[in-house]
Amino acid sequence: MLFIVRAISCGCPCFRILNSAFFTRSKIMKSMTGYGRATNGPFTVEIQSVNHKFCEISVKTPGVILPMENKIREFVKARVNRGKLYVMLNYDRTLSAAGNTSVGNTRLNYDSARVTLEALQELGRNLGLKDDITLSSFMSFDRSIWRQEESIDLETLWIGLEACILEAINGVLSMRDTEGKKTKTEILERITLIKEHMVEVEKKAPTVSLEYAEALKKRLKTLLGKEKIMMDETRLAQEIALYADKCDITEEIVRTKSHLEQFLQIIDKPEPVGRPLDFLTQELNREINTIGSKANNLSIVRAVLQIKNELEKIREQIQNVE
Repeated sequence: MLFIVRAISCGCPCFRILNSAFFTRSKIMKSMTGYGRATNGPFTVEIQSVNHKFCEISVKTPGVILPMENKIREFVKARVNRGKLYVMLNYDRTLSAAGNTSVGNTRLNYDSARVTLEALQELGRNLGLKDDITLSSFMSFDRSIWRQEESIDLETLWIGLEACILEAINGVLSMRDTEGKKTKTEILERITLIKEHMVEVEKKAPTVSLEYAEALKKRLKTLLGKEKIMMDETRLAQEIALYADKCDITEEIVRTKSHLEQFLQIIDKPEPVGRPLDFLTQELNREINTIGSKANNLSIVRAVLQIKNELEKIREQIQNVE
């Protein structure tokens, strides 16, 4: 909040970036893959993001910015929920101090040089000396015109660095949003296919026990007819009832449909959805496996295989969802 106020008060363009990217990005599902790069004065920032179970920030920075490493890490971490992010910063000293010339680890102090030269010229006039001051003699006379690199004001540096990091991270977030939108579309298409296959499973489920009963009766008649033995209808009914109970997949169908509805509700939520969707995918896979093992029906088995194939693809895609 403090940063937003400061950005508004100073007319900083980063507020426009913050408003357009940071607040709007939370409305769609996000991937964990992204890249962003930004340059602001002496700073160049590159950020790469890949999938990870947690949120981990790796910062690579030159020594002069090293004291701000934790601040940089927390600044980036506040804008992502999951993923491994590599933050690489470059600081060009030659662009950091207008009006001073950098030479190695020292800088020329123009004010000190000017004062020294004027003093020497005044001395020459007062003593009636010939004015033959050369650059080499002047430089060897007074080393005070050179000064060691001044201590850097980290707070001042942070203002420019903060805007640069923000622009880079918003580039990452924009790419993550784009990838997330594409992934969401693909996942929803696969969920639609799963629901279509479940219609076939639900339609065939009541016929499993009936088909078994007909097949069993036909087989018994064939076997018993050869021996001229009467069929025990009561015992046959008990056997069919026992089998019907074992192959009943009504509960699994109900739970699968419920999981699919929860999946569709969660995928539209503004907060990170990767973990809950991963959990639901595992639950769906468990129910489908049970259906496949209980229902001894060719049509259902085929549908189960198709559903498992779609679930595997969904699981792979969800691994990269924040």
